[in-house]
Amino acid sequence: MNETTIGKKYIVGDEQFGFVCDSFGAKILAFYKAAKNQLFYAENDIAHSGIPLCFPSFGPLENHQFLWQGKAYEIKQHGFARDNDFELLYHDKTRLRVVLRSSRNTQERFPFDFEFEVTYSLMNDELLMDYEFRNFSKEALPLAPGIHPYFAVDDFNEIVFSSNAKSANDNLRNYALVNMNEADCLESVADQSYRIHGAPDLHVLGHTQSSNLLSLGSQKIEMNFDPQRFKRYTIWRKNADVSYVCFEPANEENALNINPQMVAPGESWQTQVVLR
Repeated sequence: MNETTIGKKYIVGDEQFGFVCDSFGAKILAFYKAAKNQLFYAENDIAHSGIPLCFPSFGPLENHQFLWQGKAYEIKQHGFARDNDFELLYHDKTRLRVVLRSSRNTQERFPFDFEFEVTYSLMNDELLMDYEFRNFSKEALPLAPGIHPYFAVDDFNEIVFSSNAKSANDNLRNYALVNMNEADCLESVADQSYRIHGAPDLHVLGHTQSSNLLSLGSQKIEMNFDPQRFKRYTIWRKNADVSYVCFEPANEENALNINPQMVAPGESWQTQVVLR
């Protein structure tokens, strides 16, 4: 494992079963099973590598502005957590725990006191990713987060995913509402199973299943997440030639302003995503 990182590199496990995490953004760079990285990684394209965390918001905000109590705060696409170095709390052979604490820098964008703790664990054949966002402010704070996995693909003709959704917004067609069975980039291969063609930018609506099967060419992954925490499922490829596809547990773009999940003072927002 010799990946170049921006922050400090933490290795848990080994190349038979393990992961590499960059403290900058608490970003998983690699998830190894049987000496193969299940994630896409390229030193010359670090922005499109691994699993970036999109906190406190996913996607772009209108005019890049978070609006709160009559004031506007600049938050760029996918939030600011990925642009900060996380502090190490714990590191052993099976677990890594890191935290981002609010600071003057974060409060210029997001005017709250908080801790965002991330724990990555190896258990059986699974990578467990636990997220907890604690509100230390005297008022409720909003969240509309997501995670952005770049899964490695070695056969572009065999990218298949499952979903019980019936429709999606197609961002390549001005966010038009389309039927899943009629989307240009999707081919129905079985009940609630679709093969991807080309480079989709789909925001799947009404996706309620927690267990999600992904075929990525020669490898198959199951990704589990809570659809109540991540209320929108986004499917994206930059273009038809890249060796990755993104299946993103997320929230709607601009949801931080229009439909956030609120965290009461002294409470926390918690969820877990599992890769197996």
